[in-house]
Amino acid sequence: MKALPALSARDAEQLLNFVAEAERLGGDQPFTAELLVELGHLVDADWVAYSELDRVRRQALLFVASSEEDCVEVEEELVWRVCLEEHPMCVRHQDGHFGAMKLSDFLTRSELHRSWVYNNWFRTGGVEHELVVAIPSPLWHTKTFIVDRPGRRDFTERDRLVLDLLQPHLARLWQAARTRRLLSAALAELDRVDERDRRGVILRGPGDEIEFASPPAERLLREYFSATTGGRLPSALADWLESDGATPFVRRRGARQLRVARSDGALVLEERDDEIQLTAREREVLSWVARGETNADIARRLWLAPSTVRKHLENVYAKLGVNTRTAAVARFFGLIDAQAS
Repeated sequence: MKALPALSARDAEQLLNFVAEAERLGGDQPFTAELLVELGHLVDADWVAYSELDRVRRQALLFVASSEEDCVEVEEELVWRVCLEEHPMCVRHQDGHFGAMKLSDFLTRSELHRSWVYNNWFRTGGVEHELVVAIPSPLWHTKTFIVDRPGRRDFTERDRLVLDLLQPHLARLWQAARTRRLLSAALAELDRVDERDRRGVILRGPGDEIEFASPPAERLLREYFSATTGGRLPSALADWLESDGATPFVRRRGARQLRVARSDGALVLEERDDEIQLTAREREVLSWVARGETNADIARRLWLAPSTVRKHLENVYAKLGVNTRTAAVARFFGLIDAQAS
């Protein structure tokens, strides 16, 4: 039986210090070049990058590197061929696998050197070994950490474990930064805010006391909770803060939902249309439709019968209230963009 890797006391201390420092430095953007340098120290890497992509509409959303000196301009078509077809770990992400993976999990050194992806991608940057981990995310907003090394020394199982243990903390840091951005936007709009706006802010006092609530926040409290008394938070929110408060609080009302996130002494309230009730497979099929694939192409990619792909699309049309492939893609991504805005 293969022994499971374990962190030494020193490794565990370094990992906790990294998380604490990341939280201390937390701003509107969670992963700065300086933080990626520190991540490179944890796993002894020459270069670390963080990338956010919309792999369906082929849009680069964010890219941060530990060293900009090593970044080179590459053709956009090459980037998308690598990300969507050739890079073995990117392909696994498209199948919903987000844990830490090494390039050597898929290719031996000799196989790598004979591969298209090495000769057209890795060799240009002198990369021989790569380790990646992703924050679990949909294909239209992937969030991936890439850790590279030259030379013959591969990443170890200890390095993989470090990134796997970091993964939930990285997800929390990303969510906290988004909440700070929403809070800043809500506070900046206080002078001209309208009650019907879908984002509001509450500033908390001692205990469950509400020191200030913007007009949209007051409306959302009225609509999603029973009447409050004495300027205090609804009991459901108070209980959430007491028990957890780290993950967003969600309450539904008909076809709408309220999400509440915590940021230091403030709460950010955000109303959305309820999440689109497509299954994971329906979303996957629709994402390939958005890339221009035919039913036969999708069936081959997903190891499904063409009739099964057609049935999934019929279900998608019914749920989205449309009749064509083009309308389904437009409707789906319109709702996604509205939720992200």
